Amino acid sequence: MVENVRHAAGQTRYEVREILEGDPALDLGVRFESADFGAALDFAFDFLEKRDPRREGAVSGLEIVRVQGSARESVWSYSHARASVASRDLVRVWGFDVTRQWHNPYRATARPRPLRT
Repeated sequence: MVENVRHAAGQTRYEVREILEGDPALDLGVRFESADFGAALDFAFDFLEKRDPRREGAVSGLEIVRVQGSARESVWSYSHARASVASRDLVRVWGFDVTRQWHNPYRATARPRPLRT
């Protein structure tokens, strides 16, 4: 009863939902709910770490939805399919290989030293 009153009062809440990707995608339901986005995000990462630590696809997708009254907005999402594609082509995503140590191609200019007299 108290939960329904809080939701009816228009309080913002965040729902972590598990998604089964496909055509069409299937919403597997709410896994966590909080009034704090940070807590919802922590839960989402903990959920991924416990259910799919090697990111092999046991968790197809997660989504954090902000619910404010009757308005709903997706504010964060994880997709196994999109994550695996992005991790394969890091040079295309970032413009350089982020797994290698970067060396500055330019050397620092030498500062002129004051003359000693």
